[in-house]
Amino acid sequence: MAKKQKKLKSGFRVEIVSKSLYAGSGPRGVDVYARHLFDELSRISSTDKILLAKDKPVDKKSDLIHYTFFDPFFLTLWGLTSKARYVVTVHDLIPLKFPEHFPVGLKGKAKWLLQKSTLQKSAAIITDSLCSKKDIAHFTGIKEDRIFVVPLAAGHTLVSSKIVKVVTKEYNLPERYLLYVGDINWNKNVPGLIRAFAALDSKQTHLVLVGKAFESSKETVEYKTIEEAIKESGKSEFIHMLGFVPSHHLPSIYRGATLYIQPSWYEGFGFPVLEAMEQKTPVLSAITGSLMEVAGSHAHYFDPSDQKDFVAKLKDLLRNKAKRQQYIESGRDWARSFSWEKVVKETHAVYEKVLG
Repeated sequence: MAKKQKKLKSGFRVEIVSKSLYAGSGPRGVDVYARHLFDELSRISSTDKILLAKDKPVDKKSDLIHYTFFDPFFLTLWGLTSKARYVVTVHDLIPLKFPEHFPVGLKGKAKWLLQKSTLQKSAAIITDSLCSKKDIAHFTGIKEDRIFVVPLAAGHTLVSSKIVKVVTKEYNLPERYLLYVGDINWNKNVPGLIRAFAALDSKQTHLVLVGKAFESSKETVEYKTIEEAIKESGKSEFIHMLGFVPSHHLPSIYRGATLYIQPSWYEGFGFPVLEAMEQKTPVLSAITGSLMEVAGSHAHYFDPSDQKDFVAKLKDLLRNKAKRQQYIESGRDWARSFSWEKVVKETHAVYEKVLG
């Protein structure tokens, strides 16, 4: 019998706001985060009143408003009308850290100044990693004691071998494949992944790329760079871009992969790493940004700025079944140490600190 969770008692009236209309959010992004917070807080808070709103708060009696999404170059916060105290989740500030790869123009810079001003007035900031916390403090001037790290969690979805076979057939997946799940922004380093894959001698191993941007962003510079990397690889017939995949199919695609690869130049968290570990898939990860926080000692690491190191670590892990098994065994327990129960309790603790 499952252990009954302890109820949280405080009597707060909290409104959770999802910013799904803005850039960067999506079916697996901020909407999911906001919905998880709402569902779990509603379930474990015995006296709190938890509300969920889209785009902007609607409840004038709220003690606290939690904005679950922040974009430095869209006015997601500017112009707040409610007088209630507010908390903001800032997942990362990667575009500010690498401005040469995320050009915004004068209007974008002006919006950042407005966004930063409103962010500085927040009661607290929640972020996913210590790496992002340091970036937020650096770019906003907000003291670190007002920034709280609450790591995200993967869903604990059980996948049977039968379901894996059904999903494999539906997407015509190869028998042996490397997997990447995510966006195509510069920081994701998808071209670097394709070049590393091209260096493999195997004719049995394929590369599967999953993410909405692979089908919806074909006119972008990032997609064209990926397309060119595929052409130059000489392995275009071994590279499969699936585009958007429903969330309930993803666990099976993770489970069927030989390796999951996170090739990023930089990440504020790296959610797919936990998703892969949860499905007993060994992980090869870049050593940059927050990724070592997320994967700990349970992933095989490489330096994304050294393509030879990337290829060598990829070949090493593919050849070493014992090492892959080691990561499979330790990775799942590690992934399950990140839970939505923890996310919600630690988030609620921030509310308590703010409201005193």
